[in-house]
Amino acid sequence: MIPFAIDAQAGTALVVIGGLAIFGLLLLASSWNQPGRRRTAKVPWGARPGPSDEELEHRVLLNYLVWSFFAALIIALWIPAYWLREPKRMAEKRTAIANAGIEEGKASFVSLCAQCHGPDAGGGIRQVLIRGVAHDYAVPPLKYAYSRYLQAGRRQDEITQLLSDTINHGRPGTPMPTWALAFGGPLNSHQVSNIVAYLQSIQEDFPKEPGTDGAQIFSSNCAVCHGTNGEGGVGPNLRVALQRMTPEDLKTTIRKGRVNVERPSMPSWAALGDGAVEALVRFIESIQEK
Repeated sequence: MIPFAIDAQAGTALVVIGGLAIFGLLLLASSWNQPGRRRTAKVPWGARPGPSDEELEHRVLLNYLVWSFFAALIIALWIPAYWLREPKRMAEKRTAIANAGIEEGKASFVSLCAQCHGPDAGGGIRQVLIRGVAHDYAVPPLKYAYSRYLQAGRRQDEITQLLSDTINHGRPGTPMPTWALAFGGPLNSHQVSNIVAYLQSIQEDFPKEPGTDGAQIFSSNCAVCHGTNGEGGVGPNLRVALQRMTPEDLKTTIRKGRVNVERPSMPSWAALGDGAVEALVRFIESIQEK
């Protein structure tokens, strides 16, 4: 005997075809009666005398009962056999469709997004022209998107919508272009959804900043947008930040981020941890211009 395997879809198809074939044979068998006489009889079938009352009450009735019993038995066994496999088949099909979407999203990401966000979606520093001026722009690490915003109090569906909106509309004032076909980009909604599905599949926990040295934390995470000494650049000048906001406002902005329209948005940094956020605020307080 040669071992072989049948996947869920092929097995379900065999169950359906087998059940229909058996049911069809039962119907043919139940209607088959004296085939030789049908070929040779000269009297039309509808004009022949019917069974006697005795035959109707015994032989004919018994035949119908026997065939009905077997037909009901086949149906009673076939329907559960089909539906018992159906949840597993549907789950496997959903998984296969999801995996196919992730692979398509990965291909789109590699060809369209990786040159800025990195091949592993880890972000990086890219030199770009913004309004004719060259800037070293910090491209966000997308593989930490859910970890960062979940710790900032956002729900999972909100983060998914944020990613979709950013891909669809782009970010004015940044190198992030519009990608959605509906807004002038090259991608349809299915392709955008596949990219989001791929990003969901590679998510990692945001690495917490070791230590509580505010200057070091600022240099590692904030200086690329706000300047080495907080003098501003892609982001606003933080050396005068406390002239327009309180330290508590500053903590809230660092933790939750800020969505901007005319300039790059401020991402959430709550994932750094409360100690790192407190250290950042103390450092920013120390560099304020009088």
